[in-house]
Amino acid sequence: MTPRQSELFEKPPRQTRGVLMHAIDAGANPTGPGLICQLQCRKCEHKSEWFVFETVSEAKRGLPCPRCNA
Repeated sequence: MTPRQSELFEKPPRQTRGVLMHAIDAGANPTGPGLICQLQCRKCEHKSEWFVFETVSEAKRGLPCPRCNA
């Protein structure tokens, strides 16, 4: 038996997107370039340590929540 053409060209299922933490406080990095930012999860209210980001866009993108995505 030969597979159907639609079976050959099916896209694989996408991975579900995890819960992201969003920026709640940010400022200039006193030790070098970029900015420092603290993140918080809107679902479980987990607050992160301070992270150093290169750009504002990178900080706004957020990071995965370690609690919700465990």
